Amino acid sequence: MHIEIISTEITDEPGLGPCYRITQRTDLGIELYVLPRSAIAADLELYGVDNPLIVLDWRLHSYRGEPLPPGTIEASLYTAAEAQQARVFALYARAHLGGATASSDAEISDDLLVKMTQEIEQAENDVEDLTAKARRMRADEIDAIRTSVTIVDDRGLAELRSLVARDAGQIALDRDVVREQLAPSLHTT
Repeated sequence: MHIEIISTEITDEPGLGPCYRITQRTDLGIELYVLPRSAIAADLELYGVDNPLIVLDWRLHSYRGEPLPPGTIEASLYTAAEAQQARVFALYARAHLGGATASSDAEISDDLLVKMTQEIEQAENDVEDLTAKARRMRADEIDAIRTSVTIVDDRGLAELRSLVARDAGQIALDRDVVREQLAPSLHTT
């Protein structure tokens, strides 16, 4: 399938907030793709990517892939979620450990303190490893879609990329919001 981007604009969509409204000409006709800015911010955070143009490319291709069976998600998203769970464990464990050692009525043996600190450090290392794995998996998933989908690299795509690049500062702020919301949403104790 060939996709040509024929117009782009930023709109404020009810319930979604700021979005990139992308009109495309495809083999199927004229299509509208509404991409929330928050979706780009979420993928930046989940996959540990710092360039919103990479995520834009992923998003332009990803919904064109083969549909997944009901109730399943992309393997990369599952791995990214595992990384976030490890991040939340480390974040809360370190906070609780700090609180316990600062408290005058709580005593933790040196051996237990060392063991707990090692487990937290291992979880923090796991976060980086899992995030890198999820990022590689996502790139592979998109590469598989590229075998059957081509986005024409012309003025329309250049304008969209320029729009997203100019919005990078706001996307970074949205990413901070995503980061702040992820930990409490994953913390279950």
